[in-house]
Amino acid sequence: MINLIPGLFFVLFSFAKGDLLYPENGAELNHIQILFEWEQIPLANSYHIQISENANFSNPLVTSEDNTLLFIEKELLDWDETYHWRIQPVFPLGETGNWSEVFSFTTGSQLSETTTTISNASQIQEGVTVFGAFFNYFSAVVDQSGREIWNSGDENIVYYSTGEYGDVFGCYLNSGTENNLPGIEFTYDGGTVWNEPNDEFLHHDMIQLSNGNYLGIVETSSLGPIPIGEWTPLFQSLGFMANGVTIEFPWIGDKLIEWDKETKDVVWSWNVFDNFNMVDYDQYGGTWNQAYLELHYDWTHVNAVIFDEDESAIYISTRHLSRITKIDYPSGEIIWNMGHQMASGDVDMGTDIGFSFQHSLQRLDNGNILTFDNGNLSPEFRGTEEPVSRAIEIEVTESGSNYSAELAWSYELPNDLFSFASGNTHKLQNGNVLITTVGGGGTSLEVTTEGDIVWEANYNLTLPNGAVYRAHRIPGLFPTAFSVLIDNYQTNGEDLGVYLPPGSSDISFSLVHEGGFGQSFTYELEDESGWFNLPTGSLFLEPGESESLVFSGTVAAVTGGNTITLSIVPDHHPEKTKIIHVTGYTSPLAVDGEILPRGFELKQPFPNPFNSFISIQFSVGDANLLPIKLDIIDLAGHGIETLVDENYEPGLHEVKWNADGHPSGLYFVKLAISEQIVTKKILYLK
Repeated sequence: MINLIPGLFFVLFSFAKGDLLYPENGAELNHIQILFEWEQIPLANSYHIQISENANFSNPLVTSEDNTLLFIEKELLDWDETYHWRIQPVFPLGETGNWSEVFSFTTGSQLSETTTTISNASQIQEGVTVFGAFFNYFSAVVDQSGREIWNSGDENIVYYSTGEYGDVFGCYLNSGTENNLPGIEFTYDGGTVWNEPNDEFLHHDMIQLSNGNYLGIVETSSLGPIPIGEWTPLFQSLGFMANGVTIEFPWIGDKLIEWDKETKDVVWSWNVFDNFNMVDYDQYGGTWNQAYLELHYDWTHVNAVIFDEDESAIYISTRHLSRITKIDYPSGEIIWNMGHQMASGDVDMGTDIGFSFQHSLQRLDNGNILTFDNGNLSPEFRGTEEPVSRAIEIEVTESGSNYSAELAWSYELPNDLFSFASGNTHKLQNGNVLITTVGGGGTSLEVTTEGDIVWEANYNLTLPNGAVYRAHRIPGLFPTAFSVLIDNYQTNGEDLGVYLPPGSSDISFSLVHEGGFGQSFTYELEDESGWFNLPTGSLFLEPGESESLVFSGTVAAVTGGNTITLSIVPDHHPEKTKIIHVTGYTSPLAVDGEILPRGFELKQPFPNPFNSFISIQFSVGDANLLPIKLDIIDLAGHGIETLVDENYEPGLHEVKWNADGHPSGLYFVKLAISEQIVTKKILYLK
């Protein structure tokens, strides 16, 4: 059974003692690229992590150091194994703390039998490949070597697509029900983010719109005539008039449905029976012969839908009309039809391109349309001897009410890879195209624009028990993996928190994004004593980027501390929301076990992250001169530059550090006053 996430799943951090968070102790995982996450430990600048096949860690598989609160292991773990893991804090000068408790987890069993061939490794788009398979109802992710790194376990999930921000859509087999393929948004680490209400039969696609609502293709029906053709005697033998006029036979069409994200009410719909002419139907592909056997006619068979926010337009692929349609949203007006011309004359362009029974859609940055031409009718439409499948890129020109389409690029598959159904194309960031076909037992080819195959995967599926549906290249399994670190997080006995002197004070956090997709984050700070007046904001981070969140406020002296709460919501993955609680104290907390001399403070360096120059401010409040030493420390605890080594007068002082000549990355500013030490983390980005 699919595990539903009721509402939002919040990751809550109390930062009490550095507990292990994920994988949970005793977890069973359907992936072998695994994210490890733990709580922050006061004063720690980094953490050692060990992963072992035995609980005594006598010969750990992984020993690594990480300066955030998460670590992703991608290479060394395997299926059907039990692993143990633990972390150890590393403090500013290289001292280490005690190892944490030990958690264990197990990995499930591999489901696919994928093999790959690499022809030119330097030209392969980085990332991993996710695919879904019908009939045996499973999905999997494989790396470039074909090693399976994730699968859907016993959930019977068939992968459909991945959104711009790494959200994942598909369906699952719900055997024994009328609408047996409910659409879902799911995650690779388990659970379902959203599921459609399943009031009607959804098939082929479900996506999320920019307004947060979900859009899917559902089946609908109406009575219509049986047109005259070579199939006419078959229907007349069953007692139908079959004269092309009498309304007597069930036609199955499609409807686009938009559901409200929260209520799941239908808020918009678009029906093929209201917008396409029933004089248009497939004459060559055997669909009317199939209708004789099934006693209903599969008229349109819409098999792909995409939404373009900039145009506010929906594109659909209608298989059995060999047609691609652009629809204005929300008016529902058809902007154009492209493809095979039929009796209505409603097709505006592209009649000479000759695609047929096509599957999947992608609108490229240049406005072109990429689709997979299954080519079932290529002998009739293109004059080929046998049906030929191909990937095609179509250039569309719109000028007022005039439209034209021409073939911009194509790649024909060999006969043994012909795909009578399913399959898709995916334009990759490096310009290559990933082409997926049911041919050859399920195959994906990464092809350059010059037509060279640089990578090939065979999924080794056998029809009818297995048919690859679609495949895409994605950056990884964790679209929105991020850490939130409290800057200057300290301890004094049982007190854990940050020291905020009365008056004008700042509290700062470091947000580090280690996921595979660029993400926008919304944040909000609250505190019980009203020091910070509920500041909110938003930011966008690409993978590997970080940002310092600095909040300024007016601090009033309190006894026992003030609870401060930071909420960070990834806008496109709210189920990954983090809520951090930290206590602010108006009496100094110890640093390395001692309290700094009164009136001395190392302020938050700025800008942080920085490029070349960073400003470092510190205050000297004692009337007596004291020796002050200000150093830059690298991650290994080595001092790389001394900025100050002398006595200072009372007051606020500023020093600038020029990092040119040093590698980009994390560093620490270390202020030593009268043998006491305080540090701040800084991030240098070139």
